[in-house]
Amino acid sequence: MLDNNHALVGREKHLATARGLVSSGTAQLSYSGPPGVGKTALLRATVALAEESGVRAVWAQAHPLERDFAFGVVRQLFQPLLTAMPETQRTAVLADLAGAAAQVVWQEAGDDTDTFAVLHALYWLTARLAEQQPLLLAVDDLQWADTASLRWLLYMARRCDGIPVVLAASRNTAEPGTDPDLLAELADTITDVPVTGLDLGQVAELVADLFGRVAEPGFVAAAHQATDGNPFLLRELVTTMAAEGMAPTDAIAGRLARLAPRTVSDWVLARMRRSSPAAVELAKAVAVLGDGTDLSTAAALAGMPLEQAAESADALIAMRLLTGAHPLRFAHSIVRNAVSLVLDPAERRAAHGRTAGLLHDQNRPTEQIAAHLLAADPSDAPWAVDVLQAAARTAAHRGAPDAATTYLRRAMREPLDDVRRLEVLTELGNAELSVDLPAAVDHLTEAFDRATEPQLAADIAAKLSSGIAQRGDHAGAAQVLNRGLARLGPAHAELVTRLEGTSLMVGHSLFSEDRIGRARRLHDASVPLEIRRRAAAALAMHTALVGGSRAEAVALATESAELGPPRDLFCVAALGMVAGVFCFADRLDDARRTAEEMIGFTRLSGLPAAGQWGRYVLARIAFQDGRLTDTLEELQVAREIQESISGEDLHPDIFMELAESYVEQGGPDAALRMFAEHGLTEDGPTTPEAFAMLSTRGRLRLRDGDATGALADQLQYGQVLTAVGVRNPAASEWRSRAALAHHALGQREDAVRLAEEELALARDWGAPRPVGIALRALGVIRDDLDLLVESVEVLAEAPARLPYAYSLFRLGVALHERGQREEARTRLHQAYRLAAECGADALVESAGAAITRTGGRRPRAVRTGVDALTAQQRKIAELAAEGASNRQIAERLYLTLRTVEHHLTSAYRTLGVDGRDQLTAVLRTIP
Repeated sequence: MLDNNHALVGREKHLATARGLVSSGTAQLSYSGPPGVGKTALLRATVALAEESGVRAVWAQAHPLERDFAFGVVRQLFQPLLTAMPETQRTAVLADLAGAAAQVVWQEAGDDTDTFAVLHALYWLTARLAEQQPLLLAVDDLQWADTASLRWLLYMARRCDGIPVVLAASRNTAEPGTDPDLLAELADTITDVPVTGLDLGQVAELVADLFGRVAEPGFVAAAHQATDGNPFLLRELVTTMAAEGMAPTDAIAGRLARLAPRTVSDWVLARMRRSSPAAVELAKAVAVLGDGTDLSTAAALAGMPLEQAAESADALIAMRLLTGAHPLRFAHSIVRNAVSLVLDPAERRAAHGRTAGLLHDQNRPTEQIAAHLLAADPSDAPWAVDVLQAAARTAAHRGAPDAATTYLRRAMREPLDDVRRLEVLTELGNAELSVDLPAAVDHLTEAFDRATEPQLAADIAAKLSSGIAQRGDHAGAAQVLNRGLARLGPAHAELVTRLEGTSLMVGHSLFSEDRIGRARRLHDASVPLEIRRRAAAALAMHTALVGGSRAEAVALATESAELGPPRDLFCVAALGMVAGVFCFADRLDDARRTAEEMIGFTRLSGLPAAGQWGRYVLARIAFQDGRLTDTLEELQVAREIQESISGEDLHPDIFMELAESYVEQGGPDAALRMFAEHGLTEDGPTTPEAFAMLSTRGRLRLRDGDATGALADQLQYGQVLTAVGVRNPAASEWRSRAALAHHALGQREDAVRLAEEELALARDWGAPRPVGIALRALGVIRDDLDLLVESVEVLAEAPARLPYAYSLFRLGVALHERGQREEARTRLHQAYRLAAECGADALVESAGAAITRTGGRRPRAVRTGVDALTAQQRKIAELAAEGASNRQIAERLYLTLRTVEHHLTSAYRTLGVDGRDQLTAVLRTIP
């Protein structure tokens, strides 16, 4: 291999780029190019530059044979660093949110870990280490990094802003790599630094360095053409010439075509032919075993005595094919790949099979043995499936279900009896739930059909129903659970209770009589607390949606919320229902406490889904409370968390909140783009998220003068809700919106009927917000001032500032129409100020225009200083003023450091301060 001085010839621009990126402290770069151009040398030079600047660097070398080692690259990066730490320091960096990282770095006991809990834990581990000292993470041969490590690198690359971390890698573009899609996504995220062959001038410089004299121009041109400027091949060309006593003159330029290695494999074969057949066999054995193997194992695979293997290793080292004998390692990846090509596919598979047997006999780690089984044909070795399953369980434990899936799919190719097939099928389906949902459902369905033991059948049914529900088939999920229940008898009471409790959360949008009856029975029975929590939450949500007793719904929701902290995601889902009931009942403080408990579970468990649901609840609370900027901020955090989980779309209701917020903020174009992007067509919704936005589009259509289209949207929306039993206007005021569309079309009777129906339902429920909204609609349709006054009075004390502002506006307009100009102006001014505080630009504009029509002036904006902070900015500013670091704030609020820095900078700008030192004095003005 070229030494660094030679390898960096002609790479001044690359080093300058690296120096600039590293000096920024938060760079991500990858040297990419064909083999032999010096990518590894540049990566090492980048590490040296960083270390000169006081940055701590850690290094990982990816290898094709280790591409299925779950988080193998991550372990190479962090294990030496953490092992060298004092125990107290190591415990501190692995505490709380970073706890799941310990299961990656060391195989600690515990349950299987959620993939994204591990990614999040590794993020916080990295952040904490970087807080101690700026950090550089270097990965050589990135293309062969295992999928789990690639996913984490991508996760980090998108969240490195604000953390003193540099990600640096080298990537061989001639090799497809472990996961081409993830590699392409990572390449789009980080700065790519292409590395190509040297130009003529650089070839001349390198040849002069290697020969110790200036090469003649004709020779330089011929050498450049023969090697494409590849530094590795140039060095080998010069070495060959030196061995034959040739000088770099124009006279021998024509002979370079014969001497130059046209292909690396030709060069390797030529070198090996100069040695003994034993050296060739040893090289092939090392190619199969992989870099870092020991001489005795290579000798055993090659079928030669240890002494002969040592002589062959010395010969290969002399030929610069290997760099050393302890352990055996190829001089370059292109040499390793070339030797591998000497083996035909069948010979290579057979060699990997023999290697697996050798390593098994030596009691090597299961991942090492399994790596060779993956590359070998199926065999009848009784231990093969054991090894593959053990490797899969290790991968699942570390939060790498994709690696577990690879091992288990290979295990399915082994000869299996019925019992073993069921066992492997079940484990495979469970692993695939996170990486290949259709395959998971297929495999778990087969396992469920094969299972005869009640406990196993119940476990499979729970997992299978979860997978089916994730595909959107809630009815199918419920059917699987019912089939599982049908297999259980009186002797399985505990299993029955567990499955029935699960059924309340899987497909919880289906409120059939059977489901509600089951929830009532479980609620009244002596069952574990988590089952009782789910039953109480399901009953509370059902009572709320059908418009039953508000007191009963709140009591059930409160009971569910007070059954202790959540223990799993099903409990968090129950708390999501509880928070929804509190919102319907206008008990926003209770809903907020519930959301904080959901987010708190994320901090303890590392499961980001709980945090996403909690943020959505906070967004819903903010919207209901009229804080539109806060709504969008919380929804953005929820979207960031969801993207970190899978990149898939969010819950449909989140799209509704987004669209409503855009409409209120006077941004109809953003709402219209959402409609188009998510399947809300002229003919109606084509996706769940499109349906969630249907009523919002109806509002926008009415505002734009399309009363016919608005009415169609509202009636279609209401028809679907009514069909599934949702009657409570606290869940949706589609009736009053449809009534206003009827009113705009001159259809008074239909308008009054719908508005009165909504008001009656709202009064039955009893929460102020839906009552005030219904009163306003009926007041507008009837042109009844008393109803509008009552709407204002009802909403004045409710946690519903934006509906209150709309009622003030409608009352002001009605007063003006009756000639009561001064009173009208007062009400319109109130509406204007309140709408401005809410960030409802559309209503601000309407109220301002109405004020102008009364002969008045629009009020000036009144929100400044502390009052102008969003809830998130204010909370972050308060914590910063208390002395919390950005990392501590991010961990406490379950935000990324980038989000904290963004909000803190915005708070500084709003408050007119230069930094956190000035925050304490400014925030003292907070009442």
